[in-house]
Amino acid sequence: MDDLICTLALKKIKGLKNIHIFLLLKTFKNPCDIFDAGKPDFLKAGLKDEQIKILRNTRVVRTAFFEAINEIEDASKNGIKIITYNSPFYPYNLNFIRNKPIILYYKGVLKENLKFAAAVVGQRNPPDYSLNLAQNLTEQLCSSGFSIISGLAAGIDAAAHKTALKNNCYTVAYIGSGLLESVYPPENRNLYQEIILRNGAIVSEFPLHSKISAKNLIARDRLQSGSSLGTFAISSPANGGTMKTCGFSLKQKRPVFVPEYAKELMNSKDNSGLKSLLGRNGVVALKLDKNGILDLAEVMDELRIVYNDIYEEKSDTRSSLLMQPGLFG
Repeated sequence: MDDLICTLALKKIKGLKNIHIFLLLKTFKNPCDIFDAGKPDFLKAGLKDEQIKILRNTRVVRTAFFEAINEIEDASKNGIKIITYNSPFYPYNLNFIRNKPIILYYKGVLKENLKFAAAVVGQRNPPDYSLNLAQNLTEQLCSSGFSIISGLAAGIDAAAHKTALKNNCYTVAYIGSGLLESVYPPENRNLYQEIILRNGAIVSEFPLHSKISAKNLIARDRLQSGSSLGTFAISSPANGGTMKTCGFSLKQKRPVFVPEYAKELMNSKDNSGLKSLLGRNGVVALKLDKNGILDLAEVMDELRIVYNDIYEEKSDTRSSLLMQPGLFG
């Protein structure tokens, strides 16, 4: 039986959480072997009686397989690809976060072993100076060899995606709903399609018909930061969704970069969230010049450190890829 069907079936079993599935996948060489296992095997994997009872319920397992096969067929009919966490197309940096997705759904093209990526995020109704900075920053990141990660929201997210496309830069949009639901927000329908047509990717961890929700958007935020080497927070009030992404980034030991606007701007409501981050461990304040432009030299040093920490690349044995022009140069 196909590994994808078996892994997806595990995800469809109500009562099994990611932690339980990973315990099983760590114990069994093939996910399909799990469904032929007995109680001693499940106990050895670290499951409790509650989860074992669920896995030994024939009706529950049969329903899960039925749902998995139907979803794979629906995805195929609609140009949607489904991958597991061990696929070479799985965003590589996600392998190093807690509670990584076991399954990802996507439209477009996912780059194989994508590591050099940065998240650019911010509020949905940003002031013009923040929008301009997001565009300039994204251009600089693109020219430095980075792919751009964001969340397809209006405002800063959309500006980051659009600027990446304008500069022929690879971009990935994580969304908080299933890929057979309506595009959210509706005004970004054209952007959604353009990302796909330009060989970027729209990615979700949610089943195809999952509705947009606050809970799903927060879960989406952890994937934006987790698939990146660092998060650039361009603007955010204290209660903005961007603060969730920043929080996840810090927990994942990825730096958060915050522009240090002029005093009167930092004291505004638009930047109250950013201001609250300054001084926290893992937060890097970015100096802007008189034209509101930042220099990425310091940023590259920070991202190099993260890369080396994640991939155990020491400065004296750094890979040849890291030394190529445009990457950390």
